Amino acid sequence: MSSKASNGEGSIFRQKDGKWRGSLTVTLPDGTKKRPCKRFKTRRDADQWLTKIKADLQAGRPVLCSELTFGEYIVQWLEKYGCMAIRDSTKMNYYGYIRHIQRHCIKNAKLKDLTTDDLQDFLLFLQSAGQMDTDKPLSAKTLHNIMNMVHKALDHAVGRQLIYHNPADYIQLPRVTTPMMRVLTENEIGRFVAAMQGDSLQIALVLMLFCGLRLGEACALTHDDVRCDDGIHYLSITKSLNRISNFEARDGEPKTLLRIQETKTSKGKRQVPLLPEVADKVLSHMCWQKEQAEKSYGLYEENPYLVSNELGHFLDPGTVRKKLKAVAESIGITAFHPHCLRHTYASKAVKCGVPLPYLSDILGHESTSFTAKVYVTLDLEGRANAQAAMSELVKSTFKK
Repeated sequence: MSSKASNGEGSIFRQKDGKWRGSLTVTLPDGTKKRPCKRFKTRRDADQWLTKIKADLQAGRPVLCSELTFGEYIVQWLEKYGCMAIRDSTKMNYYGYIRHIQRHCIKNAKLKDLTTDDLQDFLLFLQSAGQMDTDKPLSAKTLHNIMNMVHKALDHAVGRQLIYHNPADYIQLPRVTTPMMRVLTENEIGRFVAAMQGDSLQIALVLMLFCGLRLGEACALTHDDVRCDDGIHYLSITKSLNRISNFEARDGEPKTLLRIQETKTSKGKRQVPLLPEVADKVLSHMCWQKEQAEKSYGLYEENPYLVSNELGHFLDPGTVRKKLKAVAESIGITAFHPHCLRHTYASKAVKCGVPLPYLSDILGHESTSFTAKVYVTLDLEGRANAQAAMSELVKSTFKK
């Protein structure tokens, strides 16, 4: 026995095993068609299901969605799709963001029923609850990062036709204010370099302060990365040393590990020319390392890292960070973070007349606008020189 209605009405028929099967052709937002079907014990159950499907269609509600909860879906998305084209450090961050989802009731919401209000409530919860391991609030940038991941995952759900629209499209995020990064004065630069004189980690300071390298990039450089073409010494930047989650860790094994990865962006792979004085510092450091290698009874790295331990092996960037911060504090440089060395390089380069496109390329940025917006900080002297361009107009105006 079967019942087949006209187009758009669906159909119900009895199968050979005695169960009932209902189906209905549904037109998706992209114009394609799909025919969901379901088996039932009784004709009545099939009728009720078909009636609900048609009512949902008429009301504009999705009908093809997965029965997964949002918490289940986003984990599956990350493991199967989301992790395919991201760096391990980004993957580590994504798992951290999912931990925030798992601490809120939004994890139990059905993916098909997830609303913008649900996501906004989750965002408000994060603002009030703060970090998981401390009492500190989550920064606006972290909140943006969490919701960007959520938006990306839900976009993929739309693409897979699990939901009809992305409820994250209309959430309201807090405003992100970029904090003013510390830029060292020329006096502080001189004192910092002098305080590190004779320390094997002075090379890290030199690479970040006079080449604009990121800490991870400086820690990943080896002797082979120091090159010379046509009399110009330069650094070949192709990788970065980062601490990431050990996703395969078993009980008792470290939860994180150090890994050499590709640079942060495709533009990060670059050649950074060395000024003669900086080249002399780098080459002298390499000679000193070769002397240490001769005393190591063959234990020294064959291709040593510039920023290294006593056997030429790479150092944890966290160790270098602590060392630089301790030295900075010891000579009265307050509010110091190693990344301010990169900002100092950028700001001083602009002040010295380095064209923005070249500076952006040296820093490994995707665009000059990002370099100008985030990294270039003009001091009072620079602003005064800019104002001097108006001096003739001002003089002629007040003479009248």
